[in-house]
Amino acid sequence: MSRSYKNIRPKKHFVYTVEDLLQLFGITRNTASNWVAEGLRPSDGRTPYVFNGAEIKRFHLARRLATKATLRVGQFKCFKCKERIFPDRSSLVLYPLKDGSAGVWAQCPSCKCVVQKRVNETDWDKISACINTNTNLVSLDEGDEPDPVGLVKSKVSENDGIYFENDRIIHQWLQFAGRYEAKTISAKLAFIREFEAFFHGKSFGKIKTEDVSAFRDSLKMSVESDRDNKRSVSTVRHCASHLKAFFDWLIDQSGYQNLNRSLPGHFILPKKFDLKGHSDEEKPTPTDKEAVAMVERMPTDTIKARRDRAMIAVAFLGALRADTTTSLRVKHIHVPKRKIIQDGRVSRTKNSKSWKTNFFPLPSIFEKVVEDWLEEISALGFRGDDALFPTEQDLHPHLSLRSAGDIAVMNSTHAVSEAFNCASELVGKRFTPHSAKYYIGALGLKHCKTLQQAAAWSANMAHTDISTTQRYYQKMTLNDIDEVFEAFEQTSGSDAQPDDMLLMLRYHEHGLVKGTAEFERARELLSEHQKKGTFT
Repeated sequence: MSRSYKNIRPKKHFVYTVEDLLQLFGITRNTASNWVAEGLRPSDGRTPYVFNGAEIKRFHLARRLATKATLRVGQFKCFKCKERIFPDRSSLVLYPLKDGSAGVWAQCPSCKCVVQKRVNETDWDKISACINTNTNLVSLDEGDEPDPVGLVKSKVSENDGIYFENDRIIHQWLQFAGRYEAKTISAKLAFIREFEAFFHGKSFGKIKTEDVSAFRDSLKMSVESDRDNKRSVSTVRHCASHLKAFFDWLIDQSGYQNLNRSLPGHFILPKKFDLKGHSDEEKPTPTDKEAVAMVERMPTDTIKARRDRAMIAVAFLGALRADTTTSLRVKHIHVPKRKIIQDGRVSRTKNSKSWKTNFFPLPSIFEKVVEDWLEEISALGFRGDDALFPTEQDLHPHLSLRSAGDIAVMNSTHAVSEAFNCASELVGKRFTPHSAKYYIGALGLKHCKTLQQAAAWSANMAHTDISTTQRYYQKMTLNDIDEVFEAFEQTSGSDAQPDDMLLMLRYHEHGLVKGTAEFERARELLSEHQKKGTFT
């Protein structure tokens, strides 16, 4: 088995213990110790060691680059590990060759496989000296030859953009944060690391109120920026909120209790950053024609293209998040019953919530695309527990080529994002996977005529509260507002009493949602008629 570790990706913002490395990379403690000897920098000198995720990534990138450099004296290339190693001197065996040179046999300290190399007379003498003097091979030529990639212990430098000062307390926070979803932890930790980098790795134990105020001011300025670092109000709010929560936790930890207790409060943003008081830009929402065109115009010449088209159709039919779409299994789609099963136990649903979603009332092409896709993968031998949308490598043309076990779901949302990019370009727009939810939310404004229908529509979007749907997914666009006012102009001067009467009737039947424009209009009409004595 290849030991290049190329496909193992530690998270750069995280902090790992030795046990974490053993589990993540599938190595032994000796291998971890060898990595430290070869240049993997622990976060500090204390034991047990902890390691910065960015440092782990740097170390392994350097090891991979090192394979292209000339081997140093005493260094071997292990073709099983795909690594450059310094074997233990006790495993060395020297033997002469007919041409006057020598061969050296040794054992890889990581995988225990035999490694060998040919050396000249000078190198023979150096290696022999190491054996006779009980000296480690790493010492050979050290200081005489430049290290090709810096795989030696070095002083921690800020120039590499890796900060170690706070790693140990961040590791403690990660234990506390285990109650959150993995994505939530990553998002929170990214903001914590951003705060750390803002002060060039300054210890959190030395943070003062003026530091927090300076960072908060930079967040406020980023909203108004016209450069690449411009941020949305939502991002700034989340950053400030996560950091406030982190410092709320930090000031109660041992060694940090001397921090100013008012520090968390300095992360609070002005009221204009409040979601209720701020009008964000319109969310990218396709029209009815654009939604259909996105599916109709998608290419179908390859199985990957047909998979991408089916992902888009499912996202619209169930108003699904990208993570949920890519983690569905074959058994989660029931076309005859027109249902999608969101199983929080095996699918990546929001807050691990399970829900049965009915197909939303969309043109038949959406359902037909999904039905065709199910038939196609069923013909390939896909079963109920297999991924509904597998990676391209798993879309084998023959069942005999599939590996043992179920076909795994994709680990990321990249494929569905790329599918939406392709589909939206075909209609000359730019839509994200979340645009499907915005579209379904807006569609509910057209279909739902009663409060009961609106509540059912919201529940089918997996929202436990109808206000969530109204607040985030049913905001009227500028085009919608223009159409309404055009209708006002067309009916101005005419008798609009039938519409008023219908509105008041819906009010009495509790068919209007409190707080909406229709609700307020109906209440005003009733008040006017009561003053005029129209109703007795």
